[in-house]
Amino acid sequence: MQTIGLIAGKSGDSLTDELHKRGYKVAIVCGRLEEAGYDSADERILLDLLEFEKIIRFFQKKNVKKIIIGTGHYLVFNLVEKLEQAGFKTNIDIRKSLLAKDKVRFKKKLEEIGVDTPAYASFLTREEFYKDGIVFPLPCVVKSNTDTVQPKKINDIENLAEAAEDVFSTNAVLLLEQYIQGNDCTVAVVNDGITVKSLGVLYYSKAKEYGLKGFDLAKSEIMSEEKEKEVCKIASDIVRKIGFSGLVRIDFIISEKIYVLELNSVIVTGYHGSAYPFFEKQGINIATEAINASLKILKEE
Repeated sequence: MQTIGLIAGKSGDSLTDELHKRGYKVAIVCGRLEEAGYDSADERILLDLLEFEKIIRFFQKKNVKKIIIGTGHYLVFNLVEKLEQAGFKTNIDIRKSLLAKDKVRFKKKLEEIGVDTPAYASFLTREEFYKDGIVFPLPCVVKSNTDTVQPKKINDIENLAEAAEDVFSTNAVLLLEQYIQGNDCTVAVVNDGITVKSLGVLYYSKAKEYGLKGFDLAKSEIMSEEKEKEVCKIASDIVRKIGFSGLVRIDFIISEKIYVLELNSVIVTGYHGSAYPFFEKQGINIATEAINASLKILKEE
């Protein structure tokens, strides 16, 4: 019986179950004893994701050749590069994942392919931010380029300076984004190397579900079938044109225009702490979709 490696964070439980259904053994790397999938995997080890050599030796010892990445944590992307250098095959294209992880780079890419995204400005340093005074239109959304802090909607200069400092203190790039009051939704898209398909519009608002600061008006309401088709086409086109593979999720905000906010190149599919229940209500097992695509990419199906 072949053993597949797994690094999945909150997705460890559902992805382990899906691999077991297909007859694979699972060797999982977890950061904590209580992490999803630790108890159900066949082989397991507790390691910090920075312990590259120990993780590589663990997989080698368990005769693992192929590894499924089920979490988009920034440390994992550093690890993937080390794994691939050591000869392992993974289910993600690390270059595309790094592009999506950097919100500023991704926005620039969207502009290149003619996709609308909210207006933005980025600042590498405090000095650059304060150089000409704070001139970005308010209200705006404060983000870091790599998700080191949660997004905040800001209405005044004083709070903007404070939120900017929160970002700079994490050594990330500050991203200021035009605030769009509209309808939140998200679309999962699968590219298994052969077919690109949208799984339909999911009425889910990250701002609402996570209670993000300042987003009291966040909503996710059902749109017309025509509008849904338009959103799904944009999502599929992004995946096809930029070349993302596997299962990705694209977040939208829709007002008079359809704006793309971000793309998650690896999405959380765990039973808890993810959008799993939202997909389940629409008859979609998102973990099944993730594993189906991953195994095809790994040439297992």
